[in-house]
Amino acid sequence: MTLEGSRIFTRQELSTLNQSIKDGDESAKKYLIVDGKVYDVTEFADEHPGGAAVLLTHVGKDASDVFHAMHPSSAYELLANYYVGDMEAPEDMTRAQKSAAFAEEVRDLRDKLKSQGYFHASRLYYAYKVISTLSICAAGFALLALYGRTSTAAVVAAGVLVGLFWQQCGWLAHDFGHHQCFEDRSINDILVVFLGDFCQGFSLSWWKNKHNTHHASTNVDGHDPDIDTAPILLWDEIASANYYGSLSDEPGTFSRFMAENVLPYQSRYFFFILAFARLSWAIQSFLYVLTEGPVNKSRKLGIFEVICLSLHWTVFTLAAVFWIGSVTNMLLFFFVSQTTTGYCLAMVFALNHNGMPVISQEKAESMEFYEIQVITGRDVELSPLGDWFMGGLNYQIEHHVFPTMPRHSLHKVKPMLRSLCKKYDINYHNTTFLKGIVEVLNTLDVVQKLSLRLSKKSF
Repeated sequence: MTLEGSRIFTRQELSTLNQSIKDGDESAKKYLIVDGKVYDVTEFADEHPGGAAVLLTHVGKDASDVFHAMHPSSAYELLANYYVGDMEAPEDMTRAQKSAAFAEEVRDLRDKLKSQGYFHASRLYYAYKVISTLSICAAGFALLALYGRTSTAAVVAAGVLVGLFWQQCGWLAHDFGHHQCFEDRSINDILVVFLGDFCQGFSLSWWKNKHNTHHASTNVDGHDPDIDTAPILLWDEIASANYYGSLSDEPGTFSRFMAENVLPYQSRYFFFILAFARLSWAIQSFLYVLTEGPVNKSRKLGIFEVICLSLHWTVFTLAAVFWIGSVTNMLLFFFVSQTTTGYCLAMVFALNHNGMPVISQEKAESMEFYEIQVITGRDVELSPLGDWFMGGLNYQIEHHVFPTMPRHSLHKVKPMLRSLCKKYDINYHNTTFLKGIVEVLNTLDVVQKLSLRLSKKSF
């Protein structure tokens, strides 16, 4: 198991160490290399069942073959206790070879993690998550029922609670949508329809179509729907050049108006439009079910989704009508709940991939899938409260590499994956919440300056 803080060893370093031992330096550390990983067996050498002498014949060397040939499977667990780092990638490897070797090791790691139970979801954990999330809604409704007709402050507080409830429903629907909890996928889908369609107001079919495409082509220009946000926002130079190059020469069009007067200033209105993200996605998802139908083409699912989405708006509208004393406060409740969710969802989504490299379709074809997942994601260091707020998506890189892994395991595999990235010189971006927001704003600023130049050049 890879440990956080592990290091990368160079071949020259181990060669020098090996020579020190040959020269009789008893104080020198004794390292072995097995399957590209380095183990410090200094203290273990004298306890080696086969004798210290045989072990010392391979100190500083690659002992992979001899280890596999002469040890039972139980020895692997013992060896893991002495893990200290990884070997550097071979110097003569090309970028493509490193990417391929990295992908191979990720596949091996995935197999090991599966066998060790990392992909096994804790039903108790998810039962707690569902119950605690529903309790947030119950608290919001209780405030409305008790004080909604007499207190504006209670209406605002209830709006915030309901907004948080919708956000947390989103994270749970996301987990079940990736089939992280139950092996029977139909059970996961039922929970997505309940938590997503009914509780949150987002269609399962709309989400799966959009989100699965995002995972398959993360931050790939023209393929990933999550970065296809023109003419509201542009996230990279490729999208900006393509957008301005496709504009009609006819004046007065909406696209041209946005290109000339809005997009060159996108960093100024970014936080303003996040407030409307939740409402926009809810409308999109309802229209998707009505026009495109269910993702599995099942007529039954289509009817079920329409019913659940309709009930979502009915329930929350009736709660406002019956428990809130004035039209003004009804509108206030609607505004606060919608904007709270908008900000709480969109801020997390922005940190996941926005401001990270956007890859052209041509370049993506020459890259390994796992490398794309790593270099386009951003991990965010947070407290346990922050983990709760972001729904585990602050481990975005780990989630994209292992999308079916339950969120409660992601923090455990982070140091393992990070070590592999370091070994193969693949950029693993880990930052804080505030620094991540600054990175997103800086990206918007760079692209808006390009947009301003392109607008002057194009028109």
